[in-house]
Amino acid sequence: MKKIFKIAKMELQTLFYSPIAWLILVIFAFQTLTNFMGNIESYVQSQELGYPVSSITTRLFASPWGGLFTTVQGYLYLYIPLLTMGLMSREFSSGSIKLLYSSPITSTQIVLGKYLSMMLYGLLMLAIVTVYVVFYMCVLKDFDYPVAITGLIGIYLIMCLYSAVGLFVSCLTSYQVVAAIGT
Repeated sequence: MKKIFKIAKMELQTLFYSPIAWLILVIFAFQTLTNFMGNIESYVQSQELGYPVSSITTRLFASPWGGLFTTVQGYLYLYIPLLTMGLMSREFSSGSIKLLYSSPITSTQIVLGKYLSMMLYGLLMLAIVTVYVVFYMCVLKDFDYPVAITGLIGIYLIMCLYSAVGLFVSCLTSYQVVAAIGT
């Protein structure tokens, strides 16, 4: 287990040394913020126009026409392949995979360590969305907690699924662009 955590720590360090991880976090935060503000604006406009407002939490989070969770799910198609494209293909192209295989580490530990690093990065992205959920909890009068909690869990599981697919495709090729497109 210690080896898996060390590989995950090393992969996260490598990920955050490059500007890709930081850029994705900033762009993701900006896009979710614009969606967040747009949802609030549309809610206030409909309230000012006198439309009946019901199921506010579902409308703001899970609406198929611009809810926060729906748009975040749409953004993940772009971000996760950019993050996972270099997980294993970087090791293959640089030749450092031979060093990993010669060390007392199994292939399973390598893959689980890299997957754990992507799960931790997914938690960072989920923390950004959780800030908006907590804001809505404080502002809305009758907040529907099950909608928000199941939505957050669902987004995290989708991130984990996309990370697993990206890691698998990255194992198939030594070219990062091919891994990103394949994912």
